[in-house]
Amino acid sequence: MSDAALVTRSRAGEVDALAALLERYRPALYAAAIALLRSREEALDAVQETFVVALVKLESVRDPAAVGGWLHRVLRNTCLLRLRRNGRETPSDDVELPVVVPAADEAIDRLALRDWVWTAINLLSPDDRVTVMLRYFSRCQSYVDIASVTGVPVGTVRSRLHRVRSQLSSALQRAVNGSELAALNLEQSRRSEWEDFYAELHEAPVPHTYRTTYAPDVEVTDRAGRWRGVSEWSAHEREAIEVGVRAHIVGLAASRDFTVLDIDFTNPAWADDHCPPRSTFVHHLAEGRSRRLDIHYV
Repeated sequence: MSDAALVTRSRAGEVDALAALLERYRPALYAAAIALLRSREEALDAVQETFVVALVKLESVRDPAAVGGWLHRVLRNTCLLRLRRNGRETPSDDVELPVVVPAADEAIDRLALRDWVWTAINLLSPDDRVTVMLRYFSRCQSYVDIASVTGVPVGTVRSRLHRVRSQLSSALQRAVNGSELAALNLEQSRRSEWEDFYAELHEAPVPHTYRTTYAPDVEVTDRAGRWRGVSEWSAHEREAIEVGVRAHIVGLAASRDFTVLDIDFTNPAWADDHCPPRSTFVHHLAEGRSRRLDIHYV
């Protein structure tokens, strides 16, 4: 089903359509968040915040067919605000900040999902409920303003919003339809393929292991270098395996065009600094194989 059709169905109150739409973009959004934030935890939270914004502001999308670009802009704004808050980004006038959402009743009444939204919000604790309403349905959107209104420290506001985003995102993901089941099956299949890949590589680090997984002209980059072609990349990675480095998949997101792997490395005792312990591999796919790989250490 097209993006435009999913947006139209979502606006008509079909929660499963919204869940399917967000699931379609989750891997690409996570990959983009990793590239900006360099932290798995921050990236996951940024994606969940993007989902919550989509839940309450989908009606503002002017071109339903362009919803993917809209989601990526929401994510980028979310990430930039996080970087600013953490002192890692200099404020700039050309950064688009989130628009203040109208009053709660007006915003929700424009969206046919209002019953589901309020049902989900009403299941939250009173403290969490008032926090999320201030954050997404009022002018008091900053953590400092919310802390002032609710009379709690900024850190408490941050932890409440993290919990709320996780709960609302989980509620959306429970609205599973056939498309989402297909996505779940895709992720299970991809994870099995990559588990088998690394198991074979750990047992016998030989070049042919890469031929069905990587395109011949794959390009790989990390903060230390760039490798072109499957032979060059496989030789580099196999060298690490041969000295005793082991890769452990701890998370995976998959779509037609992306596979995002969270990988933890263990190094041998005699070379305990060979590989950074935590990484995220973002595979850009073409015809089912990795055509480009961006590696981020998180």
